[in-house]
Amino acid sequence: MKIETLYFGSRWANTYLLTDENGVSALVDPGAPTPRLPKALEGKDVRYILLTHGHYDHITSVSPVKEITGAQVMIHRLDAPMTEDAGLNLSLLSVGRMTASFSPDHLLEDGEELPFGGVRVLHTPGHTPGSVCFIGADYIISGDTLFEGGIGRTDFPGSDLEDMKRSLRRLVNLPGDYAVYPGHGDATTLENERMNNYYINYLIK
Repeated sequence: MKIETLYFGSRWANTYLLTDENGVSALVDPGAPTPRLPKALEGKDVRYILLTHGHYDHITSVSPVKEITGAQVMIHRLDAPMTEDAGLNLSLLSVGRMTASFSPDHLLEDGEELPFGGVRVLHTPGHTPGSVCFIGADYIISGDTLFEGGIGRTDFPGSDLEDMKRSLRRLVNLPGDYAVYPGHGDATTLENERMNNYYINYLIK
């Protein structure tokens, strides 16, 4: 799987473009609108828009990307209400009051295998009720669940610290190592976070 990191989102949220061996692409967490994003998608066969959760800085460009590509929008069922509610997706708090309103094409479930690149869904609530990680053979797109040296906030509406603890435990208990591509900041590895992430060691060990 080829993974490209596009720093186009609001508040430096990461947007990822995944392209499998057949040339089929999925865009993960398209954030704030920018003319550079459509240009980055030129010549790409983008069939899926995958959302790790429903906060505005990860979903604001869903509608324009869908209009350009016709891609299917996928989000966990518990975060689906956030796609049309400015209070739930926190866009009311955004600079410039960015808005997002769309209807998902598919509601994700824990353990589901997507029709793309062998990617499966791991439900990791805590930051939001429907937060998910997308797991491939050797990588994890972790959204706002796990960062390099940090974890997602649990003080937003719908956040839950106890859920976050359980989700982190699921991640660190995965066998082997993975490259980790978070919703904000730099990529890391699961083993590095097992060993060095203060929050993981403080919360669940």
